[in-house]
Amino acid sequence: MNRITLAFAVLFSTAFAAQAEPTFCTARINGQDVPLAYDKDEPGLRDHFSRREILFTSWGRDTCPSYVVLRSLTPDLTDDQRGPFCLRHDKASDSIIGYDLGSRDAYGRCEAPATTVCQRVNQTKNAAVAISGAAARGAAKGARALPDGSGAVILSGSQSYITGALSSMGGAAAALASSPAIVAGAAVSVVAVGGAVYACRE
Repeated sequence: MNRITLAFAVLFSTAFAAQAEPTFCTARINGQDVPLAYDKDEPGLRDHFSRREILFTSWGRDTCPSYVVLRSLTPDLTDDQRGPFCLRHDKASDSIIGYDLGSRDAYGRCEAPATTVCQRVNQTKNAAVAISGAAARGAAKGARALPDGSGAVILSGSQSYITGALSSMGGAAAALASSPAIVAGAAVSVVAVGGAVYACRE
């Protein structure tokens, strides 16, 4: 919850910095109602909302547009860098339980049933640079750069393959090989985007 609270503060202060009256909303995250704020008049923001979502968020308990929720969960990324991610929705709790890789539906949720949950695993850009560089040189088998303008490079495979690939890159990338988020997953995708690294695992 601390990360969400911090994200709320960031969104709140950003809205005031732009001299705009903030719009408050509520998002259902991990089974709890979480207050967020955003500038509804921010240029280009409504481009991320579908008409269906605008109608959906005007009533009911969840009043935050999905992109506002995704921003709160990934505060270090730009809107373009968020391109590969979608919101993972849990039907049992009727709430967002994180974010995953994949296309979004009209409500910003993962179009296909999400099988993994992503989390940031590195606080410096060195590992992201190493992974992106290895992919560009063709030194990371199975790594692919997304053609969506996000700049994301994704390396997917079994836990043992990912651990070996990161170790072979050396330096900051090798240090990620023992990360609990990577070691604990049978199948793992490592995403280098925006100077950070995310691990998406089952």
